[in-house]
Amino acid sequence: MNKIKLLVLFLFLSCAISFAQEKKYVSYTTKKGETIKSIAKEYKMSKKDLRRLNPGVGKKPKANTVIIVPNKNFGKVITEIKAIDDNRYTVQSKETLFGISKKFGITIEELKSANPNLVIGLQIGMKLVIPKQTEAQVKDSVNYVLHTVIIDDTIYNLTKRYEVTEDDLFNLNPSLKEGLKLGMLLKVKPIEIHEEEINFFVENIDIEKELNVVFMLPYQLNKLNDSIRTGSFEKSNSLLNITTDFHLGATMAIDSLRQKGLRINVTFLDTENSNYKLQYLLNKNDFSDTDVVIGPLFFDKALWVSKHIKTPVIAPLYSKKQDSLSAGNLVKSSPNYKVYENKLLAYMEKSYNGENVVVINDDKPKNQSKLWRVVNKLKAFDSIQNIEVIKPENGLINKKVFMEKLDTLGKNWVLLISNEIVTTSATVNNLKTYAEDVDISLFAITKGRNFETINNSFLGKLNFVYPTSDFMNMDDIKTQRFYKKYKSKNYALPSKFVIRGFDVTYDALIRIASANNFEEGLKLGISSRLSCIFDYNKKLFGSFENEGVFLIKYTKDLDTIILE
Repeated sequence: MNKIKLLVLFLFLSCAISFAQEKKYVSYTTKKGETIKSIAKEYKMSKKDLRRLNPGVGKKPKANTVIIVPNKNFGKVITEIKAIDDNRYTVQSKETLFGISKKFGITIEELKSANPNLVIGLQIGMKLVIPKQTEAQVKDSVNYVLHTVIIDDTIYNLTKRYEVTEDDLFNLNPSLKEGLKLGMLLKVKPIEIHEEEINFFVENIDIEKELNVVFMLPYQLNKLNDSIRTGSFEKSNSLLNITTDFHLGATMAIDSLRQKGLRINVTFLDTENSNYKLQYLLNKNDFSDTDVVIGPLFFDKALWVSKHIKTPVIAPLYSKKQDSLSAGNLVKSSPNYKVYENKLLAYMEKSYNGENVVVINDDKPKNQSKLWRVVNKLKAFDSIQNIEVIKPENGLINKKVFMEKLDTLGKNWVLLISNEIVTTSATVNNLKTYAEDVDISLFAITKGRNFETINNSFLGKLNFVYPTSDFMNMDDIKTQRFYKKYKSKNYALPSKFVIRGFDVTYDALIRIASANNFEEGLKLGISSRLSCIFDYNKKLFGSFENEGVFLIKYTKDLDTIILE
């Protein structure tokens, strides 16, 4: 009986698939007042493609004229059947929880919640329930092949070029309902990542293990006690605010890990932001059984501590000083400047296709070596056509200079190598006057305070691309849960230092819990937290350095996309 049911189901699906595949095009009878333009818009194709299907039909066909149009239902049945099959996924050889979660755009936690049998571990042939996703989850859990709309692009020819369906394009790009627009940046399909090419960190927690962590932060309790005694409080203490926020994020990470069954012993030491107090704390405390020290907050003090104890020391925040300083047991949790530079230039090199390159630098002597280092790297690109350099005079850039350097008929890449506010403003203000008529993409090695006064809409018009070590995806379900939990506890939204405290602490402790020691844990691969990527590499005779960086692009729709 069961075999008969399966046979009937198979025949039904076969017929449905054949029916959907048979009729790629169908006939359509025109109505009074319809035009080739209106019909093309209805079927999301260009007038040119519609005329090719119907040679001899005029711009305004008479009512009841029979023409050929694409079948809107073509391929839909197949897609639906695939979705049904995907709800029960069979684990293949060499697959991991991480790989499966990425394949379906869900988190490992969601996969485990839907499949209690995973407590025994992932096994070949195991049947997994794949949780359903919201549209936002599908879009934001993976990176995408991107396409910028040019003249003569149509929905139809894009589906053929990229081998995707119209439904795929419309689901990923809701703005397509208003039609294709010149310069529109489209998400086309997920980029396929081959797991064997990337070493991702996978949690493998030993719940029998007991972790010992020490935080060394400038709580400045001595000043607080003085303020209480005298009754005089500073209106604002930025260092205390940063420390408090980092502490709150760190304690939330510890609470999350304890809920997973980890046993964590925590010691908080007040450095008072004093070198004398640091020396006192190192003399008074025994760090021999400590797995990791997080802090001090400032890099130079973290470096000093790392040279006086054998325990791994994490420098939690970025400092310009860190690029040239190192120590064997120091862990730089923020990437060095050259990581950003290399990330951006690598992307530009593989994307280069004959664009006119203009490099903008300020007149600061300290930035000249940086300028020519970058220019020499650009010259190494295959088939590089031209590189122009613009330097401001007294912080100002003459509009005529841009007119002379830009290719008004071709594509232009403008690379800003400056963190000066005046130079940055002059660059964007000049470029935005050409943005409507000239194809321009603006790149910057960092996006710091020099961009704080720049309107993001201008950056969107300039297709702005930049690397960053911190990027919050507010549509991600993990981020939303964190915000909700933090707000319920503290009646405020988390600052970037709260997020930083959580990410650094969670990543460090979960690595220790998944390995024999912290150094071994740092070698276990790339991890992604709320706002950071951690990709640690040990430098020869030097520190462990994080090389995890996002590459972000602003679009004309005021959206931000992770390119890499």
